[in-house]
Amino acid sequence: MFQDSLTEREQAAAVLLAYGHTSRDVAEALHVSVRTAEAERARVMRKLGIARRAELVRWALERGLLR
Repeated sequence: MFQDSLTEREQAAAVLLAYGHTSRDVAEALHVSVRTAEAERARVMRKLGIARRAELVRWALERGLLR
């Protein structure tokens, strides 16, 4: 799938997760609850069709989202 299929917040969560941040870190950065951040992670993974964080890192790297 493509980066365009993610909302702006989902993309922000994906980048934070790809950098290795926890759901708690994502929640704080996005000003949401931990439970919402966990749901966001699950939604991102589902939309991208991936199951592991390593795949998320590869996805972000391929799109130039990580520096």
